[in-house]
Amino acid sequence: MATGRWIGLALLLLSAPWPATPRPAATAPAAARVEGPDAWIVYGTPDIPTRDEGVVGAGSVLAPPRAQPGDPWSSGAAVTIPHALAAGQRFTFAFWAKAAAAETVPLLFQARQPPYSAFLTARVALTPRWRLFVRTAVAPTALAAGTQAIGLQLGQARSAVALGPVAMFDGPAGPARVAAAFRAFHPDRVAEAVRFSSDPGVTLAGTLRTPVGHGPGPYPLVIFIQGHGPNGRGYSSPLMDRLLADGIAAMAYDKRGINQSTGAYSEDVEGLTRDAQAAVAAMRRRPDIDGSRIALVGHSQGGRIAPAVAAADPRIAAIVSFAGPVGDGVDLFRRSMHDQLILSGRAEATVRPLVDAAVALLEARLAEVGPEAIAPLQAAVIYGFLANGFTRAQAEGALAAVDQDEIHAIGRTHIASDLASLRIPVLAVFGSLDPLVTAQGHSAAARAALAHNPKARVVVLDGLSHWFQEGAKTGSEEESKALGQSIGSSRAVALAGDWLRAALAPASASPRAPARGR
Repeated sequence: MATGRWIGLALLLLSAPWPATPRPAATAPAAARVEGPDAWIVYGTPDIPTRDEGVVGAGSVLAPPRAQPGDPWSSGAAVTIPHALAAGQRFTFAFWAKAAAAETVPLLFQARQPPYSAFLTARVALTPRWRLFVRTAVAPTALAAGTQAIGLQLGQARSAVALGPVAMFDGPAGPARVAAAFRAFHPDRVAEAVRFSSDPGVTLAGTLRTPVGHGPGPYPLVIFIQGHGPNGRGYSSPLMDRLLADGIAAMAYDKRGINQSTGAYSEDVEGLTRDAQAAVAAMRRRPDIDGSRIALVGHSQGGRIAPAVAAADPRIAAIVSFAGPVGDGVDLFRRSMHDQLILSGRAEATVRPLVDAAVALLEARLAEVGPEAIAPLQAAVIYGFLANGFTRAQAEGALAAVDQDEIHAIGRTHIASDLASLRIPVLAVFGSLDPLVTAQGHSAAARAALAHNPKARVVVLDGLSHWFQEGAKTGSEEESKALGQSIGSSRAVALAGDWLRAALAPASASPRAPARGR
């Protein structure tokens, strides 16, 4: 990573988006592999998860029609065939579907890459009632795992199409075998789309997942707050799976201006905090959610927002912060910049004058001094970067990174004060290899802020980076891209899952308070 980009990332406390759940790999088709509607990959039109008691499992995904019909393939939904197929191998695909009005749409078994060669084509007649469709196909040649998909082409559909669970069978499958497979399908969750208003002109779109098999509710809930960047409703799938298994609902939403959320995309933390508050308020209005047992899980910038929401809302039950920065105003800026420069190998003797110069510039910006006073302060910062081995171009780029609105906003933060005001369960988790929110400085600041909260715990997980994935060696952003999903570490998931289960247990259960164990 170039030095200029590195310092910009460090000071902006960026985090990677939480990617979608990876599809599990398989080497051979199961006797009856049944999956929920999440198996459908919708493209060319919004993907709207919907609760529908009329279909097995009570969950579906809705694909609205295009505003203007296009080519048949311009929108659709597909399910990946996860296993390899031998030449001549027969297999059966079964799925539930309906449409708001009668529709006949193409069904193809085809390659997932150009030229998208199909080895089976058919048409299916959808009606307003749920129907089960079953198709058996024969592989024309050996086909590698994950290279093929079964898809419905919806580009010319005139009405919304709803898709339910799917099943794959090795060989042919008669009605009795198919019916038995779906009777045995008992999902642990139902997903549905939610929309709620925040600032004027901002309507946020998200997905709420409620557990199945834990009674009728109302359920405790965890709301996920993402890190810096134009992120959709990403989440830690392993942690969400753990929460749902414990009977805890989970909700994540698109940032304003991203995907199905309206408004202009912005990293204004005050606006993002209002968005998180709006999410809490909307969930409390639902009869299936226990408004007194709502917890917040924030990653990076989300770990900065969660304490602010909880400090202003005494009904928040608990928060978990993954790599959330800790500090107030200028002190947070000073420590973050200092730690990042030292971590990059710079010497204390040259780092300290640079940080002092950058702090002086930030304080001048916060005081709104005139441009004649700003120019020499900017020159001092550039000189400081040059003294630390930056080229002139890198130094000017680094100045632009630290002297901009998002950085100025750090000078107005009060994360440590927000944490210090809390008396609810708080879990602050850091990774020892984090290159952005360094564990040593921020964990110490978290312990100081939470010193008077007997329900708080601060944990540094050895060998994990800002993205909390097992297998990290350097902790770099580039390395994280090859390590899978953010917050995918089994240690991080178990830690947060145990903590949230105890914190969100009903009062009548009288759970033992989460151990402080710092």
